[in-house]
Amino acid sequence: MSNIPTVSRIAQTSPVSGSPTPPGPKPCCVCKDEKASRDECFLLTEDAETKCLDKVAAYKACMAGFGFKI
Repeated sequence: MSNIPTVSRIAQTSPVSGSPTPPGPKPCCVCKDEKASRDECFLLTEDAETKCLDKVAAYKACMAGFGFKI
């Protein structure tokens, strides 16, 4: 018999770690349109640091509306 643990043995002996998931949406799942608009502006605009400030502000405001601080 082999000393290689089977899947069931690994599942039985591996502790489940991590903290419980906090309530509410994840940052990756909100403000997708604002994020896409901001990213597109930065990728396709010359001098994006100054010309895309309105897109960045809109994204930050949207994230703040969900309780995220950027």
